Amino acid sequence: MKRIVQNIYPTVAFYLVVTYTLLWLLPQDRSLQLSAIISLVGSFVIFLLSQSKAFKQSSIPYKWLSIAFFSYFLGDLLNMIGRLFQWNAVNLNVLLDLPYTVHLTMMVIFLFRQLDLTLFQKQKLLILDSLTLFTVSMIAGYIAIFRFVPSYTRTVLEQISWTFYAFLTILLTLFFFLLYASGLKRNVSRLGFLFLVLGTFVLGMTNFIFYTLLLNGEPRIAGLLLPLYPLSGLFILAFMNTRALPISHEQQATLIRVETLTRSLMSYILLSVLILYITFFPVSQTFFSLSVGITFLLFLTRQLFSYQENLRLLQETTALQTNLEDIVHQKTALLQLREKELTSLFLSYPEVVLEIDATYQIRSVNPAAVEAGWSDLPLGPSQRLQLDRLIPLLQQAQLICPSHLLHVPATEEHPEIFLNTTIIDIPDQQRYFVILADITEDYQQEVWLERMGYHDSLTHLPNRRYFEEQLYLTLPTLEYGSLLFIDLDGFKQINDTYGHDVGDLVLQETTNRLQSMTTSTDLVARLGGDEFLIFIQASASETRRFAEHVLEVLNHPFYIQTHTLQVTPSIGISLYPEDGKSSEQLLIRADEAMYHIKKTEKNNFLFATQIKR
Repeated sequence: MKRIVQNIYPTVAFYLVVTYTLLWLLPQDRSLQLSAIISLVGSFVIFLLSQSKAFKQSSIPYKWLSIAFFSYFLGDLLNMIGRLFQWNAVNLNVLLDLPYTVHLTMMVIFLFRQLDLTLFQKQKLLILDSLTLFTVSMIAGYIAIFRFVPSYTRTVLEQISWTFYAFLTILLTLFFFLLYASGLKRNVSRLGFLFLVLGTFVLGMTNFIFYTLLLNGEPRIAGLLLPLYPLSGLFILAFMNTRALPISHEQQATLIRVETLTRSLMSYILLSVLILYITFFPVSQTFFSLSVGITFLLFLTRQLFSYQENLRLLQETTALQTNLEDIVHQKTALLQLREKELTSLFLSYPEVVLEIDATYQIRSVNPAAVEAGWSDLPLGPSQRLQLDRLIPLLQQAQLICPSHLLHVPATEEHPEIFLNTTIIDIPDQQRYFVILADITEDYQQEVWLERMGYHDSLTHLPNRRYFEEQLYLTLPTLEYGSLLFIDLDGFKQINDTYGHDVGDLVLQETTNRLQSMTTSTDLVARLGGDEFLIFIQASASETRRFAEHVLEVLNHPFYIQTHTLQVTPSIGISLYPEDGKSSEQLLIRADEAMYHIKKTEKNNFLFATQIKR
């Protein structure tokens, strides 16, 4: 479709040059015959294009166009046959001209549906402009066509047929002018609007000039206009297929400027042309006076309405300006009040507030910042380090959220600090307001509470919750691994004999020994009581050697206070992924193996795969 539209202009130029070169070279009788044949072939091609996939659409206006194109082709075909067989009967000729009337009727309806009639309700002057255009069109139509129809036609039926067709021609010409006066019902691309104007102009002017020449005794010249009719159909088809193209704001603004300019000038231009036309064209004095009187009366009425409309707009503009000045005054007073409130807030805010410019220099500070040493020059080590940490956040102020946690690490001069930082960017003034709230104590308390939720308070090892969450995240990344479930044999007797304080020291020492055997990639946790969990990234053979080492280390005596104590471990082992692919499954299988070894021999380890089921 895009290639077809791009080739329209060279195609039209080639068509006109070849056609009218041939018509100029041929004798008069042959040129008229060739003109009719070209019109017939052209109308047939336009009809075929309207039915092709490249142009065909399902909308109702497009179906009207298809009927119009087919009717014109049918009219050309019937008239060609009539001339061939010399059908000269008047009523038959009227019947042969009927397809042309259908063609023009469909085109008039199509153009009427393209107009934006809602503008007539919004702008009353358009009604007067339309009446003026209609009056001018009818006067021109009477001078050029209507008054010659009675003398040219032979019967009343033929006169009615020609008069109706001439009236449709005037309507088509009127709608061409109304395209400028009222605009289109929907926004179309600039290219689509150009095609519509060309198609309407070619059809309306060709029809008007054709019948003007024909009725004024120039049938040969009129016949030479027949090849122009298919061009109007080609431009209308191009309009239907380019009207929905994307339209930029620039194109839309251009069309609005053209419509605004021509809408007010079109009536005056047509009036001037009409006065010149009827001045030099032989018409009766009565018709001349009546035409000029009617048109001038319409224009005077339009000027009166235009004056009243301008007066109303002036009053509305004056009232709007007064109202706008009141609003500006109110807004200014409100801004001044807000400025005073913000100044008061800035001075009385309990946290540190800094005003920093685009070069990251401090311009002003509030009293709380003065107390914190931000007004000292040069800045102290703590303030300097805070500002250095703050600058990267200011550089990203428009990209991320305004609230941040600013961490200032400890140095020899000051302890570790955590600051809740709020950045308020003022881009039009190229400055920032930064609020620094010291939340070090609250942050450390929050970290401690979070750690308490994931760690055992006695051994400081991770608890079961932390162990399972980390194992859940780790397992999908591994090919193999092992979970060891450790229970201390004889621990209950130590608690009963020496007390819980000694028992707690045994658990802490056990923790130290387990941690000494593991690496940073292993998970060690206290499940509760005297039960511990270890997950290592190791194969079955590597796990066996690790379990033997655990037995050896935990079998060493525990020297607690003045006591020498002995505990032994019972270890159940589950393998990933053989014994399970989730932390829950691995824990269950390792627990089963631990209880099995504890009941049978203790101080040993057992793989879950060795348990007979």
